[in-house]
Amino acid sequence: MVNVAIIGASGYTGGELLRILFHHPEAEVTVATSREYKGKPVHYIHFNLRG
Repeated sequence: MVNVAIIGASGYTGGELLRILFHHPEAEVTVATSREYKGKPVHYIHFNLRG
């Protein structure tokens, strides 16, 4: 298992990377950062990642 951190997760590229990695069997997203949405859950920004 590979732990992954995504810096700038609120943008389009960050969202696509999150989507891909959430379904990857050997990756675990442990950190996703955003200046604008500090403290908000990922699905607050990327509705398609809810659940």
